[in-house]
Amino acid sequence: MLAYGLAKECLDMSTRVLSLELAPLIRVNAISPGSVLSHPLNTPDPVAVAQYNKTVKITPLARIGQPSDIAKGVVFLASSDAEFITGQNLVIDGGLNYNMDSNFSNP
Repeated sequence: MLAYGLAKECLDMSTRVLSLELAPLIRVNAISPGSVLSHPLNTPDPVAVAQYNKTVKITPLARIGQPSDIAKGVVFLASSDAEFITGQNLVIDGGLNYNMDSNFSNP
């Protein structure tokens, strides 16, 4: 977990620093996706099914993200609607980041 946490913080700090160094001509933002269902869950693996169900249960928007959810964030940040946004990390996770409980890793 330490390496994962450090990598996330490094991404956030790199985004902020680069946004300052490259302004005003270039905007720098990051996207942190949550759980994304990249293929149908058609596996008989009970551990995978249990993890999927638990993730849905604790995600405030009550579903796993779709690739299109992430794509919409990318399109927004690349659009003129976001022309005054820089140095930000857009978290696209259905609210999961703010609802993590200490038992998440236990099936």
